[in-house]
Amino acid sequence: MSSARVVVGMSGGVDSTLAAGLLKEEGYDVIGVTLKLYDYEQSIEETPQAKRDCHPLAFIQRAQEAAEILGISHHVLKKEDLFRQKIVIPFLESYQKGKTPLPCAKCNRDVKTETLWRAMQKFGAQYIATGHYVQRRKQEHGVELHRGRDEQRDQSFFLFMLTFQHIQNHLFPLGALSKEEVRSQAFNRGFKNAYVQASQDLCFMAKNSYQSWMEKEAIVLTPGPIVHEDGRVLGQHKGLAYFTIGQRQGIGVGGFLEPLYVVGMDVENHVLRVGPKEILGRNVLKLEDINWIAPDRTEDPIDLYARVRSSGALIPASFSFSQQKVFLNQLEYGVAPGQACVFYEGTRMLGGGWILESEKI
Repeated sequence: MSSARVVVGMSGGVDSTLAAGLLKEEGYDVIGVTLKLYDYEQSIEETPQAKRDCHPLAFIQRAQEAAEILGISHHVLKKEDLFRQKIVIPFLESYQKGKTPLPCAKCNRDVKTETLWRAMQKFGAQYIATGHYVQRRKQEHGVELHRGRDEQRDQSFFLFMLTFQHIQNHLFPLGALSKEEVRSQAFNRGFKNAYVQASQDLCFMAKNSYQSWMEKEAIVLTPGPIVHEDGRVLGQHKGLAYFTIGQRQGIGVGGFLEPLYVVGMDVENHVLRVGPKEILGRNVLKLEDINWIAPDRTEDPIDLYARVRSSGALIPASFSFSQQKVFLNQLEYGVAPGQACVFYEGTRMLGGGWILESEKI
């Protein structure tokens, strides 16, 4: 049994609720904290059912109900300005530059973890905790992060930006559980949110489509030509921000025997380049803003496994610190600037970085 104090990030969902409950049962002094990150123009009742569980007031209400059942204190921290500054504005700017951003990874570090860390200091706690599906293992060189036991729910990919300092004081009570086990345990403990649907990414778009949301944000999109790799002009697009490298659907051209994919963008001249899939193959990735959380592994280069998409395969690779490049042992298709590349050794996450550019050699 532990008597340490822990600040638990409570989103109102079943994962963070059970995380708080498990820690309390282990003897921790648990303080619940909910971050209010954005506003909806609509009330909960006016919000479409599919997005209603993502309404910020719904998050807060469910978290407060859970905290009451658990008998713990609960605090709501208003961080709308920070969220817009750190996440929403960079997200918009990235798409305008032809990149494919991953806002949840940046939010996990720059908004959620940083806010919980400050709350930990304010309340005199020793730890922060969240309901992510990752495993925390303490070793002589410090705490390691490992993929969650439930591979379908593993969220390590989205935590690659957490610093080594952060993870030393970050608890993950759900790492050894499956989603089904979490729901069952929550139901058995009487939590009302045991079977609430999980929130979707980009909830801050509310009920808007991506296009209408961009228009609401007053983003100026410049039309331009859709050009085949062989030089033919096939049509016009409404703005490069509506596309990402590797995209096949919704390009706006048809009548070809072979499928066409977005293979590149000329942002300066507003040109959308399309072509066959084989053009997309890449095996060398140049990274920036690399975050390395394995101080015991300093080989250069180092053999590891790389993952470019959260649901993508683990690809054997070599990473060069000095060149800041990843050399994949096989071609990866649809690699886009702005995407994350995350490193693993077995189940252990070593860190990762943001893709700046890619090539085939």
